[in-house]
Amino acid sequence: LLQEHTKIHKELFQRVRLDLGAGKDRLLSNEQLLADVKKKGMSPALAERMFNYGRYLLIASTNPNGLPANLQGVWNGMYSPPWQGSFFLNENLQMNYWQALQGNMPELLLSVFNLIEGAMPDFRTNAKRYFGTRGILFPIRMIPSYGLKTKALTQDVNWTGGAGWIAQFYYDYWLYTGDDVFLRKRAVPFLKEVALFYEDFVQEDAQGKLMMMPSDSPENIAGGQKGQASINATIDFAILKEVLSNLLEACQYLNIEQDHHTKWKEMLSKIPPYQINEDGAIKEWMHPDFKDNYHHRHQSHIYPLFPGLEISRANDAQLLKAFKIAVDKRLVVGLRSQTGWSLAHMANIYARLQNGERLWECLNLLIQHKTGENLFTYHDDYISAETGEGKWPPFQVDANLGFSAAMIESFLFSNNQQIKLLPALPKAWSTGQISGIRSRGGYEVDISWEDGLLKELTIISSLGKPVQLIYGNKSVSLTLNKGEKIKFDSKLEVIR
Repeated sequence: LLQEHTKIHKELFQRVRLDLGAGKDRLLSNEQLLADVKKKGMSPALAERMFNYGRYLLIASTNPNGLPANLQGVWNGMYSPPWQGSFFLNENLQMNYWQALQGNMPELLLSVFNLIEGAMPDFRTNAKRYFGTRGILFPIRMIPSYGLKTKALTQDVNWTGGAGWIAQFYYDYWLYTGDDVFLRKRAVPFLKEVALFYEDFVQEDAQGKLMMMPSDSPENIAGGQKGQASINATIDFAILKEVLSNLLEACQYLNIEQDHHTKWKEMLSKIPPYQINEDGAIKEWMHPDFKDNYHHRHQSHIYPLFPGLEISRANDAQLLKAFKIAVDKRLVVGLRSQTGWSLAHMANIYARLQNGERLWECLNLLIQHKTGENLFTYHDDYISAETGEGKWPPFQVDANLGFSAAMIESFLFSNNQQIKLLPALPKAWSTGQISGIRSRGGYEVDISWEDGLLKELTIISSLGKPVQLIYGNKSVSLTLNKGEKIKFDSKLEVIR
């Protein structure tokens, strides 16, 4: 068994290699590295170890032909684990797999698709029974082969965005791999099921704009409200816009579903624009009766920036500023008050905001306060059992896995047209190299840097698609043949 699994693990694990110049500190124990964090912050050696550990945990708790990692991966030890060890579909399962594609492990994401497709009849039943619609509706949490909504909690009843959020993985899998068979046979059929639900579920207001009722911004309650039922949560429209846009692009590429294009385009045109509040921040609910509540860890309304790709510096500087203000407003309660997974989420958001120091601060706090001696991450502050103080907080593997994802996001951002190099590099990682990471558009990327500046770049194209390379104010457009490899120097000039 060891020989069989070593072969599988080694091939996956060694596709990506990270070197932050940690040197002899790599020989230090977990306990010593964690003790040093309390005094001088996260060392490059501990950052490397957490990155590699996140890769290990995802590989070890995923069966590409079977099940994905649940809330505790495959590590639990209790008959009644925290949150029943479920697959949570309003943040946590998604975070578990943010690193899979960019971390050059696309086959691991197949386990998510297997889980979801195994419960499609239940999802259709949910849509029909709860809202009388076609298509599919996810519960907040599920177990294998069982996806019925069984909870009467308002957050579960009113959460309709889970299927659309997972649909992002379906489309991204194609962007990274170029697997047209997957796109036609699995991605488009799933996206169509999600779109069918929205076709029946959305309503129009007096101005002809779409409305979402009921709506939910996961786990947050608007100012002045008593419950989580709401109207027009920003995340719901962001997900709807992403689903329809990706579905249209996929069907146009495959030259299919022509009869539905007009309907989907019309729905897109009726989605109301994102709204900005009196503080200059993106509103979490796009309805006047629901006021922003900054005292919460979820940042669901930031979806168009992360994990979505809709908003960036290049396409909408004004909206980007409003998203940044919305993130800053969440700091009214302080970074220290965040949970384990929410610190990992915030680190990924700061990568998209190109703020490497804030990214590092989130990850440093995650290690200082939410990480145990075995480097597992916890929902709340971790206190060693040896001290006898309190109880162990609930273990969640998502922050471990989101940690690795945030590190890759600091080194590379991509959409289907661009690769941005070192967008959010912290000063603490001023010299290093990473190899084997992947980008949308089918590129494998090796990057080295020194004193915070790009030193060398190597890219290999697996799909032969055009791409724009961006580093600081420099930009290079190129198209490589399939399998072609090219190397650039620090000025993005071709070496060979």
